Amino acid sequence: MNVHKPSRSSVIGTGTLAATLLLTVCGTAGAQTPPTAVDKATATAAAAPRSATPRCTADDLAATVQLQNTGSAKNAGSAMVMLQNKGSRTCTLRGYPGFAGLLANNRSDTLAVKRVTHPGPPMRVTLKPGATAFAGLKWTTCQKSDKNCHVIAGLRLTPPDGTRQLTAKVVGLNGQAVTRLTVSAAGLTTGTLQPTSQGVVFAPGS
Repeated sequence: MNVHKPSRSSVIGTGTLAATLLLTVCGTAGAQTPPTAVDKATATAAAAPRSATPRCTADDLAATVQLQNTGSAKNAGSAMVMLQNKGSRTCTLRGYPGFAGLLANNRSDTLAVKRVTHPGPPMRVTLKPGATAFAGLKWTTCQKSDKNCHVIAGLRLTPPDGTRQLTAKVVGLNGQAVTRLTVSAAGLTTGTLQPTSQGVVFAPGS
């Protein structure tokens, strides 16, 4: 009986084909293209939450206090407070500005400050560069001969939740600088910061 033996060349050919198939299958199943640096950066950016708009600091703002007409109200002082974003970034304000008196020698004078929800409760005000937030301010004037009377040359303001002060420009309705104010021992009353000036000024006698 004749037994057919495969030729050496056919054995080698079969083995080569099998090895090629094995490498192809293993390479297809197991190999994965590693992420590129761009892929990693994109994934990181996609996973990161959007940053919140920062709150306004003293460095972001310019303050103006414009005195208002108090009509026939006796011993009444009233003003509109304006905080303008002088910077290049958008920032937010919420709540009440803080106040201190500014003496002629450039030292601070501590004033009592009362907060009231006028013309409404505190709200988040977003200030783009150049935009302004508004608040009302009132006080009772006094005679400078009164030992409890605060005679001040100006005002310093602190933004809500801030610790640094900025010096306000105090002007009259005519735009001229005001360099002396008298404030009774009762101090100042401030309203909330608002995105518009409508309604923020305290009515005479209020």
